[in-house]
Amino acid sequence: MADLGPGLSVVPPAGLPAPLHGTSAVDWAGGVAAAADGTLTIGYATAENGDLDAVVTRPGGWTRRIATPADERLYGVVPLPDGGVLAAGYTKGDLDGKHAGNGTDDAFVVRLGPDGEVRWTTQFGAPDAADRVYGLAAAPDGGAYVAGYTKGALDGVNAGDKDAIAARLSPDGEVRWIRQYGGPGEDKATGVAAAATGVYLTGSTTAALPGTTARGGTDGWLAAYTADGARTWAATEGGSGDDRLNAVTVTTAGLIVATGATSGDALTVAYTDRGKRRWEHRLATAAADEGAAVAALPGGEIAVAGYTRGKVGVPAGGADVLTLRLDAKGAQRAAAQLGTARDDGVDPFAEPNLYAAATGQGKVAIAGLTYGTPDGGRALGNGDVFLATVP
Repeated sequence: MADLGPGLSVVPPAGLPAPLHGTSAVDWAGGVAAAADGTLTIGYATAENGDLDAVVTRPGGWTRRIATPADERLYGVVPLPDGGVLAAGYTKGDLDGKHAGNGTDDAFVVRLGPDGEVRWTTQFGAPDAADRVYGLAAAPDGGAYVAGYTKGALDGVNAGDKDAIAARLSPDGEVRWIRQYGGPGEDKATGVAAAATGVYLTGSTTAALPGTTARGGTDGWLAAYTADGARTWAATEGGSGDDRLNAVTVTTAGLIVATGATSGDALTVAYTDRGKRRWEHRLATAAADEGAAVAALPGGEIAVAGYTRGKVGVPAGGADVLTLRLDAKGAQRAAAQLGTARDDGVDPFAEPNLYAAATGQGKVAIAGLTYGTPDGGRALGNGDVFLATVP
């Protein structure tokens, strides 16, 4: 009883809402977009047909499959002013009809109209080398910024292994510029955010990136670019162990805020647009915690979504979805966890699989992977995608 007592509660854990999205095959979350009127659109990848197909769906509306006979995986969905969305990820096939015989990962961006119809598809990458997109942001003119990595040479010479990349696409899908950023180690960009002050990338590196100092193990990093693709500053985060930064946003107060993990704790950091570090917030339990997504709220506040294997509220079991609300100075205003009896928000490789977007209706939409059963519903099997809105 002494061992069990601290884990017992008369308050039930907060569950995930039904219905789940996906199929009876393996499914992976691929993004969530919130329009100004609160309309939500989610993306995911499914192995229903044997290979992975990308799917974008507006619950209660339309569903669009983005697929070839090879694999496609989504890593971002963002809203557009016309009611449509952008979606981005990678393909091993010929998604745009211009890459016959492709056998390696290529980056892609798709623009869908308000009716779910494809307006354009752009596919790009280095021949015979892997290229992936892990982050997506809408540009002010209706175009896009994407972030990811290449094992090839898209902008000069590859510095070694994987190099992080950023790319700018026009409103009609033309690739305006690509920037490659890497050192001798493995470098990946996993998040991107755009504002009037610039474009901001975040990711991970196993060695020193140009303009930074290695801290040991895997480091998280932030880098700033102008709208024309000129890098203006970069910084690393972490200690001697393995650390990473997964996502980034720009607050209404103009701070660049990124979230990830350091030493097993969920880490959120804020920088000015000139690269000065303003504050950090850590959430630490007795188990693993990690920030996976971050969204800007009114008044300079921030919502963070991630996962925890510890106790923040009432644990549901396995890894639970973690939600945080921070004020404009990084002070914690609220924290909670929700989930099922199995792992939520994280995949079998301990990689977070979660996305978040502020709805503008006083809530935050969170989409992610779950292996459990939702409240009042059923599991589809082999990992499904949940969609929840939280205050």
